[in-house]
Amino acid sequence: MAETRYDILIWGATSFTGERLVEYLAINAPAEATVAIGGRSRAKLEDLKTRLAAKHSQTTVSISNMDIVVGDSMDQEQMNLIAAKARVITSTVGPYSVYGTNLVRACVEQKTDYCDITGEVPWARQMNKELNAKAEQNNVHIASLCGFDCIPADLGCMMLAEYAKRELGKPLLHVKGSIVGIRGGVSGGTLATAVTQMSGMVKLAMKGMFKRSSADSSSGDSNRVLTKRFSRNMIHYDKTLRRWQTFWAMSDINRMTACWAGRVLDYGPGFTYAESMSTKGLIHAVIIAVGFMYGAIFLGFGFIRNILYATRAIPRSGEGPSEEFTKSGFFSLHLEAFTESDVFYGKVSGNSDPGYGETIKYLGESALCLAFDTDDSFRPGVYPPSVIMGDALLRRLRDKGCQFEIGKAPVSARKAVDVEKKDN
Repeated sequence: MAETRYDILIWGATSFTGERLVEYLAINAPAEATVAIGGRSRAKLEDLKTRLAAKHSQTTVSISNMDIVVGDSMDQEQMNLIAAKARVITSTVGPYSVYGTNLVRACVEQKTDYCDITGEVPWARQMNKELNAKAEQNNVHIASLCGFDCIPADLGCMMLAEYAKRELGKPLLHVKGSIVGIRGGVSGGTLATAVTQMSGMVKLAMKGMFKRSSADSSSGDSNRVLTKRFSRNMIHYDKTLRRWQTFWAMSDINRMTACWAGRVLDYGPGFTYAESMSTKGLIHAVIIAVGFMYGAIFLGFGFIRNILYATRAIPRSGEGPSEEFTKSGFFSLHLEAFTESDVFYGKVSGNSDPGYGETIKYLGESALCLAFDTDDSFRPGVYPPSVIMGDALLRRLRDKGCQFEIGKAPVSARKAVDVEKKDN
C-alpha cells in the first residue's frame, strides 16, 4: 500500500464532466487537501493540467501541483494499485457497468471511499450484492448515484421522511415528484451511458402510457393497498399542481434509488416513490412521451448515431454544453409527501444546468464529504448517498446554494410557470 494517500483522486479527469470536477475541487476543496487526477492517457492529463492551470491562476488547491495517476479501468491489478493511492476516489468514467466494476472492487479491497455519478441502478445494486458485506467489514463507503440522478430524489425523500418522523411522529408512505421546470444539455459521455440503458426505458414508457403505474414499493408486496392507493397513469392530471404530467426520462432511475434508500433507512411500511414531468397540456404530454420513445429507438441504431455525430446534432465523447449554457440552466422538483393522514410538500431546485452545473456540485461535495466529514453517523457499505452520508451531505449542498425545502403548502402550477419564465 502506498505510504501516503491523496485525499481525493479524480478518476476520469479528462472527460467532459471530469474536467469540470477538477475545476470545482480546485476552487472548493480546503487549502490543505491533496487532490490528484487520473485516467488512461498521461499526455491528455498533462494537457488538462496545463490548460486549467492557465485558466485558473489562483485556486485554493493548485491545479499545476496536482499529481497524475495513470491506469486502465479494465485491469484489476492496476485498479488495486491506484485505489491504494487515495483516501477517496471520485469517478466520472462510464458506462460504469463496463468501466466501473474493477475500480469499485479495488476500493473495497483497499479500504478507499468512493463516489460516482452513475444512473445505472441495476449495476449499483449488483455491486451492493457482491461487495456490501466486505465493504461493511472494511468500513468502506461506496456511494454511487451522486449526480442529478439521483441526488434530488434521494436526498429529497430522506429529508421528507425525517420530517415526517420528527415533526409528525408518523412514517412516510409515498412521495410524488414532478419536474416543474428544467433547462439543461447533454454530453457525449452521458449519451453513451444512456444508450446502454435505452431499451429498458423504452419498455417502461410504452408500458406506462397505457397502464397504471404500480410504484415500486420499499417492502415489495407487503402493502398492496398503499401501492394501489398511490398508483397513477404515466400521463395524468396532477390536481395539486394543476398541470398534466408525462413520462420523465429519469423517473425509473430515481424511483428505484429512492425506494432502495427507503428500505434501508426505513422511511415507512411499503414506501413508494413516483416521478413525472409537468407539461403545458395534454397534447404536450403525449408529444413528449411519444417523442422520447421514438428518439430512444432511433438512437439505439449505430448508423443513425453516426449520422447525428457527423452533423453535430448530438455531442461526441468529451463534448457537452458550454459554460455559458451551463450557467443559464436550472431545474425545480416539486415533492408531495403522504403519511397515513397527512400531506406535506418539498422542493428541490438548482440554479445551473442540472446534468453538469448541479451534478458537478453534487459529486464534488460528495467527495469532500467523504474525505473530510466522515464520522460514526456514516454508514459503511454500497448504497445511495442518502444512506451513506445523509444529513452531512445535505448540509453541504444547502451551504452551496442547493435548495432542499419543506412546507405545508404546495408550489402551485402558477408559481412553477413563473419560476420557469423568470429563469428563461
